[in-house]
Amino acid sequence: MKKIKILIPILLLLNVIAFVSCKNDKNEPDDPLDNKTPTEKPTDTPVEPIVKVNKELYFTESDGTQISFDTLNKYLAMDNIDTIFMVPQGGFHAPSSVGYHYFELTRSNLLEPRTNLSPRIRGKGDFITNPGHPSQAPEDSLWFVSKGWTVNKFFTR
Repeated sequence: MKKIKILIPILLLLNVIAFVSCKNDKNEPDDPLDNKTPTEKPTDTPVEPIVKVNKELYFTESDGTQISFDTLNKYLAMDNIDTIFMVPQGGFHAPSSVGYHYFELTRSNLLEPRTNLSPRIRGKGDFITNPGHPSQAPEDSLWFVSKGWTVNKFFTR
């Protein structure tokens, strides 16, 4: 009788161990929230990562076709484009009739609406202005610098 009392717990323990080992042999997920089924197989084709590149779009004082809204939106929709840089070419000289407000107009009419499209649109390069003339307000220069451009770096070299 004493042997039976010891034998029953041992048999129960062996059954539990056998049940747990059989469960693991079936490749059943341990996590009930895991949605994988044993019949799913990993894909054999590797997924190549998207290589991100930057795009530079150039504009001049008289021609901003490369930085049109259509062009910017086209590049923003591409998954492989990381940052779009708007790069000025040549000088931006204030006509005497506009004077002080020239950079304010360039900023508000041309560049600010484009940089507001996305934080991925930035400035790059140097705005060359009328040296020695007050052709821009300090807050405009600060805005240009905050977006990535430099102002009159050409003359400080």
